[in-house]
Amino acid sequence: MVARPAPAVAAVPVAPPVAPVDPVVALDPQIKRGTLGNGLTYYVMKHQKPEQRAALWLAVNAGSVLEDDDQRGLAHFVEHMAFNGTRRFPKQAIVDYMERAGIRFGADLNAYTAFDQTVYQLTVPTDNRDVLMKGFDILRDWAGDVSFDPVEVDKERGVVLEEWRLGRGPFARIRDRQWPVMFQGSRYAERLPIGLPETIKGAPRDKLVRFYKDWYRPHNMAVIAVGDFDPVEIEQAIAARFGDLAEPAQPRTRAPVPVPHDHELAVTIANDREMPFTQVAVYDKLAHRRNATRGDFRRFVVESLYHHMVNARLGELAQDPAAPITGAGSSTSELTRTCDGFIRSAGAKGGRVGDALAVLFREIARVEQYGFLPAELDRARRELVSQFENDAREWDKAPLRLIADEITRNFFDDEQMAGRRWELEAVREIAPAVTLDELNHLARSWGGARGRVVAIGAPADAVLPGEAEVRAIVAAATTARLEPWKDAGEVAARGLVEHPPAPGKVVATTHDAAADATVWTLGNGVRVVVKPTVFQNDEVMFTGWQLGGTSLVPDRDFVHARFAGEIMNASGAGELDAVALRKALAGKVAGANVLLGELGEQVQGSARPADLETALQLVYLKLTAPRRDERAFAAWKERQRDFLQHKTALPDIAFAEQMLAVTSGNHLRRRPATVEMLDQVDLDRALAIYRDRLSDLGGFTFVFVGNLELAALQPLVETYLGSLPAAGRKAHWKDVGIRYPVGRITKTVVAGAEAKSHVELSMGAPMRWSLDGERDAEILSMVLQIRLREVLREDMGGVYGVRINAFVTREPVQRRSLVISFGCDPANVASLQAAALAEIRAIAKAGIGADYLTKVTEQLRREREVNLKSNGWWRSRLRSAYYFHEDFARATDLDAMLKRVTSANVKASAARFLDEHNLVIGVLRPAAEAAKDAATPPAAAASPAPAPPKSPSRQAPAQPSPSAPPAP
Repeated sequence: MVARPAPAVAAVPVAPPVAPVDPVVALDPQIKRGTLGNGLTYYVMKHQKPEQRAALWLAVNAGSVLEDDDQRGLAHFVEHMAFNGTRRFPKQAIVDYMERAGIRFGADLNAYTAFDQTVYQLTVPTDNRDVLMKGFDILRDWAGDVSFDPVEVDKERGVVLEEWRLGRGPFARIRDRQWPVMFQGSRYAERLPIGLPETIKGAPRDKLVRFYKDWYRPHNMAVIAVGDFDPVEIEQAIAARFGDLAEPAQPRTRAPVPVPHDHELAVTIANDREMPFTQVAVYDKLAHRRNATRGDFRRFVVESLYHHMVNARLGELAQDPAAPITGAGSSTSELTRTCDGFIRSAGAKGGRVGDALAVLFREIARVEQYGFLPAELDRARRELVSQFENDAREWDKAPLRLIADEITRNFFDDEQMAGRRWELEAVREIAPAVTLDELNHLARSWGGARGRVVAIGAPADAVLPGEAEVRAIVAAATTARLEPWKDAGEVAARGLVEHPPAPGKVVATTHDAAADATVWTLGNGVRVVVKPTVFQNDEVMFTGWQLGGTSLVPDRDFVHARFAGEIMNASGAGELDAVALRKALAGKVAGANVLLGELGEQVQGSARPADLETALQLVYLKLTAPRRDERAFAAWKERQRDFLQHKTALPDIAFAEQMLAVTSGNHLRRRPATVEMLDQVDLDRALAIYRDRLSDLGGFTFVFVGNLELAALQPLVETYLGSLPAAGRKAHWKDVGIRYPVGRITKTVVAGAEAKSHVELSMGAPMRWSLDGERDAEILSMVLQIRLREVLREDMGGVYGVRINAFVTREPVQRRSLVISFGCDPANVASLQAAALAEIRAIAKAGIGADYLTKVTEQLRREREVNLKSNGWWRSRLRSAYYFHEDFARATDLDAMLKRVTSANVKASAARFLDEHNLVIGVLRPAAEAAKDAATPPAAAASPAPAPPKSPSRQAPAQPSPSAPPAP
C-alpha cells in the first residue's frame, strides 16, 4: 500500500510541536499491488507453498448490506448464479472444467457472501498453463459476464432455499430476536446474507441483474493471485483480461452503513426449546478502528495483551466447580465494517444467568480497581511474542488461503499487510514497552455503558431474569468493591519434569527406504518412527499407540473407562494442576493428550522444534504420573452435566444418537452419554483403569514427522520414551461384539420446530478387507459425491449438499459400509431418497461415464501432489502402515490406485456396497409435519410426495459472514 502523504505544515516559530504523523504501513514487498486504468485493483504474490498451486480470488466490495428492500438475499443469489453460467462457461461448465482438471468443488472452488463483501475463491494447478489461464478467464467472467440465464435462475432457487433451510434452528431464531436490538435500526439487522425465503422464491431475474450491474464494477473489485508462478506473467494476464471492464455511466455510491453505538444499555433476552445451553454476552459497541498504521498495530498489541490476561483469569475461574460459568472469553473485534465491539461472553452453568453475567462485569471491574499483576503481564508477553515468532517462521510456508484472505482485508479495510517478519519485529519492540498502567484502564476506551448490549440466549426451561433485573445485576457488578486477584505465581523455570528419568537406549536402528524414515527400537520395547521433513519450518507432529484400550475393560467398568482420558487431561499432569500447567507452558508451542480408545491407548501431540522436549515431558507425565484432582474432576463433571442436560434438544443430536443406537444394535458401548451415566463415574475407578492400561507401555509405537534432527531427537526419545515402564505384558484388543443390524430397518425420529428433515441411508455387511477393496471404496465415494450432487442438487434442486462415505474396516471386524446423508424439505424426503438409491442402482448396472473417471483420476493425482508435502498426511500414513504392519510403498502406491479407476470397478463396487437387504433408513421429521401426518386420514397417507422443484446448483456451502457478531 502506498503511504498517504501528510498535509504540508507552514513553519511558524511560535507554533507548538506538531504531533508525529502515523503513516500507513508499507505493503509487504513480496506483494505487488496495482490498479488498472479502469480502477480495478490487483494483488500478485509469488508463494511456493504448496508447490505448483495458485489461489486466484475475486474480491467484490459488495455484500448483503447494499441490497435494496426488494433484493433481500439477492447478493448471495448472485454469487450462486456465477457458478451457473457465464459468457465463456455456459450453465455448469465452470465446475465441470475445473473438476476435470483435478479441482474439488467446495474445497478448491467456492465463494462466500457476507454483509459487506463477496469473495470468489479458486485454487488451480500452475504446472498446466492452460488451466492456470482458464482460471483467470473464470474470474473475468465472474467480474463482468455472469449470464443470469432465466432457466438457470429458476433452477437455482431451490438450492438457495435449501441453504436457507439448513441454517434454521435455535441459534438462528435467537439471532433473529437479538440482532434488531444489537444493531438498533441499522440495515445490518435486516440484511442477513442468506436473505428472505419469499424473496428467493419470487424475485425476478432483473432484480438479480440490477444488483450485479450496480455493484460488480472495477472500482469495487480486486483480483488476487498468490502462488507458484511467474509474477510478471500473471500481472500481464490480469491486465489483458480485466482492462476492458468499464464503470457504469452513473455508478451508485456506496455510503457507510452506520451502527448506532451511542445509546442507553439495551437488553435482549430470548429462549428456545431447542437451545442446548445458556449463553450470556456483553457487547460494548464503538466506532470501527482501522488497522493500517504502526500506531494501529500498537493498539492491536496492547489490546491482545489485555485479552490474554483477562481470558487467563476467566479460564482459571471456570476451573472452580462452584463457578457459574462453563467457560468465558473476552475480545475486541469487528462487528461490521463500521462498528467494533468489546465483547465478553460466557456459558452460564445450570442456567445461572445472573451469576454468569456478574462474572463478566466483575472481572473487568477488578482490573479497573486493582490492575493486573507483573507475573500476568510477563506470561502474556511471552505468549504473544511466541505466537508471532511461530507465524513469522512459517510465513513462507503459510497456506495460500490464509494469505489470500489477509489480502482481501487489505483491500476491503486497508488492514496493514507488512508481513509477518515486520509484525514480529514490531511486537518485540512494542510488547516490552507496554506498562501495567496503560493496560489497567484500557477497557474505558471501548465504549463503556453507552452503546452496550446485553444478550442472553437459553433453553426454554431456563429461569431467566427480566430486563430490570439484568440492569440491576450490571449496576451492582460494576460498582462493587472487590478483592484483588490472587495469582498462584510462576512455576519454577526447570521444565515440567524437575528430575528427568534415567534414560533408556536405542538398541536397534533400521531405515524404512520406502518412507525414507528412521526406525528406533528402545530397550523397553518402545518403537519410534522418525520422518524428518522441511514441509513446515516450525512444526513437529507426533502420534503414539498400543493395542488394548477400553475393550479390555469389563462392561461394568465401561462408564468409568469411557471418560478416564478426558478426566486425566482436564486434571493437569504430575505435580501441576491444569492452571499451573497452563502457566508453565506460557510462551511455548507444545501440547499432548492421552486417550483411552476402544482398541488401544493413544497419544497425540505437536510442538515447534524448540519446544519438543517440553512436549515429550508432557507425554511422559501424562503416561506415568496422572493426577488425582478432585477439584478438577468436579469442575469437569459440572461442565459435562451442563452440556448433557439439554443436548438432545437439538434435533440433529437427537437424530444422530438414535441412528447410532440402531446401527450398533443399541450396544452398551455405543450408547450416548447421559446425566445418569455421568453421575455413575467414580474418580478413583477411572484413575485406576487409566493407570492399569498405561502400567506397561512397552507395546507403544510413536511416529514423529516434521522439522527435526535425528541427533537432537534421539536423546529426548531415550530420556522420555525409553524410560517408560515395560513389563512384557502382551496386550491385544478384544472384540466386544458390536455388530451392524441385519435386514431393512426404517427409523423415524420426530424432533424440531423448523420445516427441516434429515435423511441418512446406511448400508453395511461383513466383507473381507483388502487393499484394493479399500481403494475401490474411496473411488466409489468420489464418484457418488459428484454424481449424487448432480442428481439431488442440480437436477432436482432438493438439497444444498450431500455427504457420501464408503469404507471398509478391518478391525475389530471386517465389514463394508456406505452412508449417504442430506438435509431437505420434509415434503421431498421420499423422492430424494428414491433418487439416491436409483442412481446407485444405475451405476451398479451400467457403470459410470469416462468424464467421471477423468475427474476422479485427476483429483486423486492432484490431491497426492499436495499430500506428499504435508506433515499431517505423512503422520497418518506412517501410523496406518506401522499399525497394520503394511508395506508402506504398496499401501501408498498411487499408480495402483489410479489403475482401479475404471467403469468396471466402479460398477462392481456400487453393486457390492449397495445392499438394500441390510439398509437402515433414518429420517428426521419436524414435529409439525409428524402431527399433520397423524391427523391425515389413512387413504391420503398413500399419496405420493410432491415433486421437488427443479433447481440444480453448483454452489458450495457459503461461509458465515465474517462481519457478524459471535452467536450469542
